[in-house]
Amino acid sequence: MLKPEASWLGRELEALELSRVSPLLNVGSSTRYFREVQQPWIDRALFAPLRRRGGRILHQDLKAAEGVDVVGSLTSPECLARIAELAPRAVCCTNVLEHVEDPAGFARRLAGMVPPGGVLLLSVPRAFPWHPDPIDTMFRPSVDELVALFPGMRVRASAVVPCGRLLDLVAGDVPGAISRLLKPGRGAGTDAPRAPLHQWVWPWLVKPFEVTCVVLERRSA
Repeated sequence: MLKPEASWLGRELEALELSRVSPLLNVGSSTRYFREVQQPWIDRALFAPLRRRGGRILHQDLKAAEGVDVVGSLTSPECLARIAELAPRAVCCTNVLEHVEDPAGFARRLAGMVPPGGVLLLSVPRAFPWHPDPIDTMFRPSVDELVALFPGMRVRASAVVPCGRLLDLVAGDVPGAISRLLKPGRGAGTDAPRAPLHQWVWPWLVKPFEVTCVVLERRSA
């Protein structure tokens, strides 16, 4: 997650009544280390303010690791049953839809977890390099294209958030950025494809990053 993206989502979350956003289910959360050490702005801008208000956050991911409360896939009935038991009022899904083969099907599962009166916070890259985890389908939706995956939900807020350029990202996290530049598929699995550096890095020296962000709400019954 990029810093301006986290700030935008955090501001929108802060504007919502606590009763509508807690518990908050964070889908595809990765680990506590990732959220608080590798990319500390995720927790600082997005989740810490909700905790200070007394909110509860539940983190879901495929991997069993520290900071993951619900382990499993959203295609698993057992995982979905566990989420239903926890009864989230809001769902947050950031930078996941570009990594699934069926974004429309995944979107239906996300929407199905949002109760009447609840909200769904989403982000997907609009202009960003290929980054497999373990795949990247290059799904780079506009606001309208992202909203279209969630018929029946109302748009509360939306934006294509400018997030700087590659040099900004490098300057903000020099060791991590160098590692990602040299091994863009790292962490995606041993058989993940690797793109030659010249095929994806050079255009982003001048092209700005953008992220499509949307907050949707389900009308009360």
